[in-house]
Amino acid sequence: MRNRIIVIGLIVLVGFWFGSRANRPVIKTSKGETVRKAWNDPHARKARKKLGKKIAKAAKRHS
Repeated sequence: MRNRIIVIGLIVLVGFWFGSRANRPVIKTSKGETVRKAWNDPHARKARKKLGKKIAKAAKRHS
């Protein structure tokens, strides 16, 4: 009897979980929009700037 109650409880929880996710809107963005957002990200800009300085420093050292 206890096992049956546990199984019914699990079925109810899984049903509730699927039901709560079913009505969420799906927002699709184009690949171009995704790339633009990634390029304009402040952290990405900072990383590109740091990488550029590092490459310039290595180029000076090796030439």
